[in-house]
Amino acid sequence: MAEVCRNLASTPQSVTPVWLPDGLAVGAILIWGNWLWFSVFLGSFLANIFAFKDDSSFINLLISFLPVFLIALGTTFGTLGGAYLLKKFVKEDYPLDRIINVLKFFVLVGLITPIINATVGVTSLTLSGKIDWSIYITVWLTWWVSNVSGILIIAPILLSWHYFITNYNFSQINLSNLQLNKVNFLNFILKTEPLLLPILTTLIAYLIFESTYHLEYIIIPLLIWNAFRLGQSGGTLAVFLVAGIASMSTVNGRGGFFLADLNKSLILLESFIAVITLTILVLTGAILERKEVQSQLKLAFAEIAKTNETLEQRVKERTEELKDKNLILEETLQSLKNTQLQMIQTEKMSALGQLVGGVAHEINNPVNFIHGNLNHLAESSQDLIEIIELYQEEYPQPSQFLQEEIENIDLPFLQQDLEKIIKSMQNGTKRIKEIVLSLRNFSRLDESELKEVDLHEGIDNTLVILQHRLHQEEQIPEINVIKEYGKLPIIKCFAGQLNQVFMNILNNAIDSIKEYNKKLSSQELESHVNQIKIETKIIDNQEIIISISDNGMGINSEDMNKVFDPFFTTKPVGKGTGLGLSISYQIITEKHQGKLWVDSNINQGAKFVIELPINLLN
Repeated sequence: MAEVCRNLASTPQSVTPVWLPDGLAVGAILIWGNWLWFSVFLGSFLANIFAFKDDSSFINLLISFLPVFLIALGTTFGTLGGAYLLKKFVKEDYPLDRIINVLKFFVLVGLITPIINATVGVTSLTLSGKIDWSIYITVWLTWWVSNVSGILIIAPILLSWHYFITNYNFSQINLSNLQLNKVNFLNFILKTEPLLLPILTTLIAYLIFESTYHLEYIIIPLLIWNAFRLGQSGGTLAVFLVAGIASMSTVNGRGGFFLADLNKSLILLESFIAVITLTILVLTGAILERKEVQSQLKLAFAEIAKTNETLEQRVKERTEELKDKNLILEETLQSLKNTQLQMIQTEKMSALGQLVGGVAHEINNPVNFIHGNLNHLAESSQDLIEIIELYQEEYPQPSQFLQEEIENIDLPFLQQDLEKIIKSMQNGTKRIKEIVLSLRNFSRLDESELKEVDLHEGIDNTLVILQHRLHQEEQIPEINVIKEYGKLPIIKCFAGQLNQVFMNILNNAIDSIKEYNKKLSSQELESHVNQIKIETKIIDNQEIIISISDNGMGINSEDMNKVFDPFFTTKPVGKGTGLGLSISYQIITEKHQGKLWVDSNINQGAKFVIELPINLLN
């Protein structure tokens, strides 16, 4: 190999631009270890002794051994140094399986090792007088390029094929069933691809580098194909074949790299080969890295599956233990929910009490003052009108100026309208007093918690508060309230809380009707009459029945059993808390020892029925 490479030398004293033995040395040290150092030294010595020996005399022969000895020593130390650095910075056994490792191989072995070899070798030849100092840089660069190309071409192919042979399962190769026909032609091509692809690469490389045109770039996609299909071993073999064919063509004066100066031609060629070699190594390193990640993922998934089986078994064991604890937790949670609901109810009633107290204090007193003074105003205005009428009788012919003023203010109309205005103001203040009284009755702020009350009064007061929601709105007709009150006795109850129940049920009825109206067309709205019907009656002088029904959306059968659950609501997000009916159910069943149930069908309205015992807490 050394003699073949040396035949390509065109620089003084056989310094060739192509030197493959260094790649062989690096590959052997990396594969089999540093114990081969003597073989590297001996091989380098024997490869250079025939080129640099001087057998004109025995003394000259001995002297000529000295630079050869130094060259062999530099090659050995350079190879061992590069291998040491690579093993120090690359922890894996195979240094080309990752992109970062490929780059470390390129720098530590491909660049640093040739620097040591070239520096020791060229300096030894220069000191021995075999090379003139004036061409030191040129010879050093040629030597360095030759070592770089040799290492990048030979070392990867040795490393990749050693890795392939030691790790590939050759038992999976089966060519016995290969038959060339139309059905399995593609299968035949795929199985023979490892043999056909190198042959195809060789033929195309020969055509490219035998041509006088610059077609070198065409070989790159083919090399990438080799790398993807045949892996790193196939890629490095393809590069080796291309490098050999390109070198032979360039030496023979053909190809795009051929120049008048053969040394420059080979340097350019080896630079190109080094670049494509590095490209293929980086690409195949990325492929190997991806395969390793996939393999690790498979192992991880297998480990996860195994862990899942163990966890499933543990979960089954723990599930039995947790069932009893869950029952305790559910009871505790239900108790907490009930406490929370009670706190919310208390907070609502407290806030409502504060509101009504503020209304009573800020509005009731001024309204009473205005309402009381309106009577005096009516009497005083009537006295003034009578005086004016007496003046008109005594002075039927007023002055021209006074007559004009009477006509300007339209005195007859003013006399009639003033009485109407005062009467309208009296009606308005009376209405305000009724509303304030309804608010006070609704919350029962001025009475004890447990009181004998008229339930009809509580219902009517609630309707007064909700009156604004019953009026006609845009595209929603007015909601009619039908009252069918029976003769109910005065019962003892928690009046404020019962009024809250009425408020919740009536509010839901109004919401349901309005939501249903949104689904109707304009023609359907004209024929549809919105109504809420309130019925009360007494049964056997022991129980009072209050039913509140509407003709709104209704409740579907799936939700019927959940309407009284805490936080359950059929309203859109943001329009209901799901607490109103739950609190109402608690008030009726727990506070009043009664019943609250619902009957409904979708699009046919809903009917809520309250059953209260007459003799509560007796």
